[in-house]
Amino acid sequence: MSGGVSSVTVENLLVWSSRRAVRIKTAPGRGAYVRNITYRNLTFDDVRVGIVIKTDYNEHPDEGYDPKAVPTLQDISFSGIHGQGVRVPVRIHGSEEIPVRNVTFQDMSVGLTYKKKHIFQCAFVQGRVIGTIFPAPCENLDRYDEQGKLVKLSVSQNITDIDYDF
Repeated sequence: MSGGVSSVTVENLLVWSSRRAVRIKTAPGRGAYVRNITYRNLTFDDVRVGIVIKTDYNEHPDEGYDPKAVPTLQDISFSGIHGQGVRVPVRIHGSEEIPVRNVTFQDMSVGLTYKKKHIFQCAFVQGRVIGTIFPAPCENLDRYDEQGKLVKLSVSQNITDIDYDF
């Protein structure tokens, strides 16, 4: 990705016996944006990592890329996410240079096969959870009830100087 990706919907997807189910990967040097991405009605069965957003992928076709060209990642939503046998349901690794902004989770229940302290893994991400989801989300996501009423503000975790105007 170097020209920008937006307004994409992925829905009604079954992923089984896989290392990764769905992922967005980028890095400094790619530039442009990933925005307005919707994942809806996904089922994972025997998947190592369900949802991956990674901003330090660092593969480039040649050495001629501009390392100062940083992409923006924002407005990414996940709803109707279900499954079983998933080691790590969510791994979102933004960075100080490339934070992941305005991520939303709603209606998620993913059975686990691996017990780890932080199964829902997040770094440099800002967003919200609507309603109850399983497993418990990262502390750096705002919590809303099913009616959209704010229940709990996030604990700022690895996010600095992010402009929250969307």
